[in-house]
Amino acid sequence: MKVHHKNWVYVLMNYVSLPVLYLFLYGKPYQTGFFCDDETLSYPSRPDTVSTPVLVAAGFSLSVLLVVLVEVLNCLDNKCRRPCQRASDILYCMKSYCVFLIGFLIQELVVDVVKNKMGVLRPNFFDVCKPQFNRTLCPGHIREYTCMGTDTDKELRSSRQSFPSGHSALSMYIAAYFCIYIQTRLWIRFSRLLKFFLQFGLVLIAILCGLGRIKDNKHHPYDVITGFILGITVAVFVHVMIGMKIVKTSVNKDRTTLQMLDKSPDCCCTCEQTSDLEQQTPSPLLQNEYLQETGRNSSSAKLVMLQNDERNMLVPVTSEII
Repeated sequence: MKVHHKNWVYVLMNYVSLPVLYLFLYGKPYQTGFFCDDETLSYPSRPDTVSTPVLVAAGFSLSVLLVVLVEVLNCLDNKCRRPCQRASDILYCMKSYCVFLIGFLIQELVVDVVKNKMGVLRPNFFDVCKPQFNRTLCPGHIREYTCMGTDTDKELRSSRQSFPSGHSALSMYIAAYFCIYIQTRLWIRFSRLLKFFLQFGLVLIAILCGLGRIKDNKHHPYDVITGFILGITVAVFVHVMIGMKIVKTSVNKDRTTLQMLDKSPDCCCTCEQTSDLEQQTPSPLLQNEYLQETGRNSSSAKLVMLQNDERNMLVPVTSEII
């Protein structure tokens, strides 16, 4: 069944974005227990190096910048090989970005559902919660406890949402999605390594973002690794299930156009070329004057004039042949 653009917006706003917003603001994680001597939960609390609002703002800014950069590079390299198609290019970018937004909401929905369902404690849980419990039960598993920390309810709720890492999932999703976007959309000939360096830079930034969460004592290593896998999985899933079907026609059309234009060794931006035959063939009137001067009754003159008549049907032979 063919999906129209208006239906995307409807699905985006009603079936994905609203649950994500609700879970992010009011989701209640499952309250799990802990071992009172668990060293993995005893790390000190540190401020975020990259907070969630900063990550979201930077991610969307970077995504828009990448789309613009790819189109500018294509324009600079293909301006003499590819006719100007502003309407189709803008439509392609809009479709691709809509797919990106759908994937963004899908991965956020998966992250928030798993976080609240699992209720895994963060490495700084003891420092944030400062749990009060019956010490006589140590070193057993503690199920009943009361948080005596002075932190806000939001921070206490967040201390039970360690798995998976939302920062790692989002950063790697952006990196993976735009690695695929660059691979399929960026067609340049002046540099073979530019694609690689752009893709490598995206992946490196995502990895550094995930490692920063471990350094800030916000996530365990397996939280970050799972977030990376989740981000890559959602990016590939969205591209295969939605992206390829939406932008397939535009990609194939543009590639066919570039392949046809690449066969010509000349570079022409106006797409109005004079045929080689017209450039190489002299004027029929000049040929007739030359033949009249060299001899009208010669057999060679007859042959040349007949050939000229066959090539240029617009000018009849006017020489007198006896």
